[in-house]
Amino acid sequence: MQLSNVVGLSNKSVYSDIRTYLKKFNSVHTQKNYERSLRNFFMWYKGKEIELLQIEDLKVRNADLTEYQIFLKEHYSNITINNYIAPIQSLYEWLEINEYKVNSMYTKIDPLPDDSEHCGALYLEEAEKMASMVREDKVKGIEKSTFVRLAYTTSFRKSTLLSIRYSDIKLDEKRGYYNVTVIGKKSKKHTVPISKELYEELLLIKGQKYYERYNDGKIFHLSTRTIQLMMDALRNKMGFSPDRNIKFHSLRNVAAGFGTLEEAKKHLNHSNIATTETYYRHINEDLSNSISLRMEEKIDDTILEKLTKDELIELVLRQNYGVLTQIKKEAKDKLLNRGEMVN
Repeated sequence: MQLSNVVGLSNKSVYSDIRTYLKKFNSVHTQKNYERSLRNFFMWYKGKEIELLQIEDLKVRNADLTEYQIFLKEHYSNITINNYIAPIQSLYEWLEINEYKVNSMYTKIDPLPDDSEHCGALYLEEAEKMASMVREDKVKGIEKSTFVRLAYTTSFRKSTLLSIRYSDIKLDEKRGYYNVTVIGKKSKKHTVPISKELYEELLLIKGQKYYERYNDGKIFHLSTRTIQLMMDALRNKMGFSPDRNIKFHSLRNVAAGFGTLEEAKKHLNHSNIATTETYYRHINEDLSNSISLRMEEKIDDTILEKLTKDELIELVLRQNYGVLTQIKKEAKDKLLNRGEMVN
């Protein structure tokens, strides 16, 4: 081997070797996901982009990985966290094989259990109340409130919401609503319509005095910590029990209580309907109507006739949103068939 080649190898940067590590995966999708995970970790751990890492930055303790895992729990599901940790563990195994002075065993931490139902169900009236309550915040109250509203209306992920620019929203002049177009997972373009009223709420943010300091065109400028503190405060004010496991991601799943499974899949931008079914089943789960219970319970249909009009209306309004929406639609059809105007 020529001397020049030896010098070239010895001068390789940490980043260069990380790039080599990533290229060993045939799937470009895997490469991008692993790179994103590594960037997130080292930015959290060392406050550096991977291009700037030095050999001494690679020293890591088991406690560091454990702390990172705990940090991620505040923002992501267990499955997602495991997927974020795995590339770090894999990289350190590769670095150790390639004679870096690291011990890959230090990155071995127990994976978190599968939590397909990681985020507790949050219902529309609760989400609306959260948006109303946080609007009273003295710091960025309007922005936080609209952030919550856009989250449960569009079902966009937190990272997507934070990346939306005003230029991503276009008026559909024919239909009168606005289309918000974003780039979701796997670089898929995803468009969700919002009402004129919600769009006008978004414009209120631009009118806030503090907004003048920003020139990136983005709508929201909320840090991850600010969002976490907001959710902590809301959980406390609304008295959610820990068992409900309400997180910011719960807002994304509010829409799963509306429409059909296929409609929920399209709205949530899932590639696989099995993924949608997990959220759809969870938020619509009501075992009180199970076959095993209905078989044993004999109730005469005339019992409804014994209720007053107000009692019957109250009973109807307490049904889950899917049932209530269907009742409203059928009521509207009956009124239209009678020739009555319906707003």
